[in-house]
Amino acid sequence: MTSRIRRRSAQAASLLFALLLAGVSGCSHGPSESELKGIATSDEVRQKRERTERELRARADEIGRTSPWGPALRTTVVDTCARGGGKNHLDQNAPKQPAMYCQMRLHLYFVVDRPVPDVLADLRSMKTPAVWSEDSIRSALRYHETRVYEQPHAYRPSIASVTGGMLLSWDPPGDEARLQVPEPCPGRKAVFGTCASDPADVTLSALRERPGTLFEWTLTTGYHTVPAA
Repeated sequence: MTSRIRRRSAQAASLLFALLLAGVSGCSHGPSESELKGIATSDEVRQKRERTERELRARADEIGRTSPWGPALRTTVVDTCARGGGKNHLDQNAPKQPAMYCQMRLHLYFVVDRPVPDVLADLRSMKTPAVWSEDSIRSALRYHETRVYEQPHAYRPSIASVTGGMLLSWDPPGDEARLQVPEPCPGRKAVFGTCASDPADVTLSALRERPGTLFEWTLTTGYHTVPAA
């Protein structure tokens, strides 16, 4: 009996190993790093990238004009083209991942010297090009009312827009660096990526020296996808 169990365990381990090898093999047949970088820097994708940045900046200008917080204290544009996740051989019904996807994020930073719950309550009537999810607002208000940020497994608060593509997050009370809004420049390796801030010499640490709470308003748009083979 014991030998039969061991034999079945060995067979199961061999099957799992074969599936993992198949996953690696499936990823290796995709475009090479140099091929993907060539696509990411091609004229076609460059034109899409420039058009996307113009559109995001136009939306950011409208937010700056209509927000009661005034113009953003810093704007950061992060552009990234990264490999997709490859084929999921353990779940044949999983959505097919692209060989590469390109997206751009524009981050607007504000410091608001008012209680955060008051700011969140005002979002319902704020005259800006965003309609925030009521569920997100209620969840964020509960976050502060129940002092979630003091719990061992606390998370950074945020709310999302109804139509997607926009996220508002902020520093919770306290000095827990893990929960604060991070600098947005990507640390992971990407096929292609840029990160530029205006003003370039203003850090989030410097903004935190101002009285109030640091808010980050993020706009995200995908602009090019390379389908998997």
